[in-house]
Order: sequence, then structure tokens, then C-alpha cells
Amino acid sequence: MSLYRRRQTSSRQWQVIGVLAVVSYVLVQFVTFQLSLGRVPATWTIGGQAYPDQSIDAAVAQVQIDLQDRPVRLHYLSDTVELQPAVISYTVDVTETMRVAREARYQSAALTDFIRHLFFQPPAPRAVPAVIGYSDERLRAELAAVATRFDRPVQPPQPITSTMTLQAGQPGYQLNIVASIEPIETALQSAAGRDVDLIVDDQAVPPITLDQLSRLFQARLITFDGTVGIFVKDLRTGEELNLNANVAYAGGGVLKLPMLIEAYRQYEPPWPAALTQWMTATLRTEAGTAPADEVLTILGNGDAAAGAKKVTASMTALGLKTTLMSQPFTQPVSSTLPIDTALQTTPAEIGVLLEMVYQCKAGGGALLVAFADAFTPEKCAALLDELAQYSPVDVPSLLRGGVPDANEVIHRPGGNASTRADAALVTSPGGDYVLVVFLNAPGRELNWTGVNPIFNDLAKATYNYFNPK
Repeated sequence: MSLYRRRQTSSRQWQVIGVLAVVSYVLVQFVTFQLSLGRVPATWTIGGQAYPDQSIDAAVAQVQIDLQDRPVRLHYLSDTVELQPAVISYTVDVTETMRVAREARYQSAALTDFIRHLFFQPPAPRAVPAVIGYSDERLRAELAAVATRFDRPVQPPQPITSTMTLQAGQPGYQLNIVASIEPIETALQSAAGRDVDLIVDDQAVPPITLDQLSRLFQARLITFDGTVGIFVKDLRTGEELNLNANVAYAGGGVLKLPMLIEAYRQYEPPWPAALTQWMTATLRTEAGTAPADEVLTILGNGDAAAGAKKVTASMTALGLKTTLMSQPFTQPVSSTLPIDTALQTTPAEIGVLLEMVYQCKAGGGALLVAFADAFTPEKCAALLDELAQYSPVDVPSLLRGGVPDANEVIHRPGGNASTRADAALVTSPGGDYVLVVFLNAPGRELNWTGVNPIFNDLAKATYNYFNPK
């Protein structure tokens, strides 16, 4: 045999040996790979925990112990509460977890995993979930207890009567029980990840509203022994505060505002000299009633009672059905017609009337609709100027006293012995508004000086509401 043939034969033998060696290696690795399917790879977790090279049965048994013995730590912001599994009737379904783990393991017996095994590479990482059970009702009850312990309710603005301001509210926070259940359930399935950041919703600081202003009013009035009617209207937004504002009170001098409006409805400037004289006199004083009756006499063409009826009719035409004058100011009160019904109005109606004049000056509102031929924006501006110019001099500051700049206030006081009132239109940097206050003490007399601090404080509170510092 030639040297060439001997070499060729030797080469074939080595090739056969090599193939047999590879086949043997593959067969051995295949057998070890199949045997490894009953064990947990180092790259796998069951219930969030690694059990490298343990049998699936042993690993799942350990998972049950780890999950049932370890509490879940619930973190509510900076506070922590431990949730014991037994409290929520927590269980681990060992049979189902084993089934899931084995199924996952045998699913990994694919060609790609076998090739990884051939090259001493572990299977791809995989997280096998533990199959658990718990009482949803008990979990929610535990979370409700946590919420009761740690939630901080929103604090609404608080009335401060010493400064007649509303202290800003405080934000709060609240446990979101529904949103927190999912991360808790995830933690209950994991022996390692037993910490949960609960979902806590922030609650914004509530805005200061007219409702809080009403609370401030009531806190200030708690020592006043009588009834109170207050009306506030934000002339920008139309929002209203109504505190007994639809109750009828003796109008007194407040009704000089409807009289002034009736004068502007009947006459174009310049007014008759007598009307100018008596209107100026009646606006300058609150105590005197004779000048007011002289105005009513002119408005009624020589009959004061007819003039009062015209004022009432005009108010009715504007939708102000409780504002009425059944008689002149100085007419004796009959036994069947008490003064409260003879010369009456409500805080809301007199406030709306001021709003109408304000809107008229700006070119809109009910005055220009109801009396289109009688009113113009210029006449309404003149009417407000007259009210501002001839403010009464025989009463204290009232609603003007609570405003830093008295020139921002146009007001009309009134009432009778047991009722004191003031109606103001305020133009302030923070917004224009109407404020009307009626104080009544049935059966006893109220004097202006005694109630003036109340008017001052209510005006200050309202101004501070519209102009917060």
C-alpha cells in the first residue's frame, strides 16, 4: 500500500472518530438537558425568587413558605405599614404553581435552548409567577384602615375675624385604594419584591369662594342678636352670595335709590329746580323724610302717594316685585299696613338694582331694556355720580368704612329704628362688586353708631375677598 493510501485511510478514520465524538457529546448533552428540565435554571425565578438548580417541587414548596411568611411593606409617602398575608386570607396554590413552572420548563425544551445548553449557556431569563389567592374584601378593608390613619383631608380657607380675612386653605392627599391594589397584588406574587409604594393622590388647595366669605360673615355676626340679610354680587362673573337676601326689610332711606332712578326715568337733565333742590336734600340726609316726600310729590305730579306708586311700578317693570312704596315716608302707618310692608325691599333686589345702573353705565342691562327711551349710558353715569357726590352726612362710615379708599364706594344707607341697612357699589382693583347689608333687631332700637363696626367689618371682609394680599 502506498504512502498516499495509508494517509487517506488514517484521515477517514479520524473523521469517523470526530463524528462519533460529536454525536456522543450531543447525545450526552441531550440526556443532561432533558434531566435538567426537572430543575430550576439559575436564570429563572419562581414567585420573584431564584432557586438555582433546585427541583421544581422543592422550589415551589419554598416559594409557598417565603410568600406566606413575609409581610408586604406598604409605603404611604414617608410612613410604612406591614401587611401580613394571613390578614387577607392569603394562600399559595402549590399545585397550580407547580403546573405553571413545569409547563414553562418543558416549553423551554426548544431547539434554541438546547443549542444554548450545548455551548454551556443557561436558558434565557424567565419569571414564573406564583399562583396566589386572597380576599379582595379584606385587602380593601386593610387599605381603608391605612387611609383613615394617614390621609390628610383638604383644609378649606378658614375665617379670621380678627383681620376679617380668609386664611388660605391647605392641600391634602388621599390613598387611591383602587389604583393601589394592582401593585400590591404584584408584590404578593413575589418573595423578593415585597415593598409597595401606595398610590396617593394629591388634592389641591381649594379656591376661596363666596361660600367661605359667607362663613366669615357668619363668624363675625355670631354675637349680633338679631336677623341679618346680606347680598354680594361679583360684577365680573355674576356669582352671588345670598345670606337671607330675599327676606323683605323696612327700606327707609335705601328706597331713595329707586326714587332717584324714577326721577331719571321721568326727566332729562337739566332737572326742574325744585326736583334738584329736594333730591339733593334727600340724598344728603338719612334722618329727614320731608325732602323725600317733596321728591315723591314732584314725581307724582303734585301727589306724593302717586309718586310712590310710580316708583313701585318702575321697580315692578324691572322685575323687582318686593321693592315697593305703598305710601310716602311721612304718612302715618295704619294698623293694617305695617311699615315693613309700606316701604320695603330686600337685600337681593336693592343689590340687583345697583347692578342694573352699573350695567347701564357700561351700555347694557335691564334699565336699557325696560326703559329704552328713558335711559342712556350717560344718564346712568350721571346717576352714579350724583349718588357718590351727595352721600348722607348724618350717618357713620358704614360700608365705606371697610374699604381703604372711600372714593371707590357709592352707597345708600337706610332702614328704620329697628332696621339699619346700607347698599354699596364698590369699584376695586381686584374687581367690582355689590354689597348690601340689612341688620334687624325686632322689638328694640338699633343706632347707627352701635352697628357701624359690623358694617365696617363686613365691608372689609368683602374687600379682602376681592383684593387678597
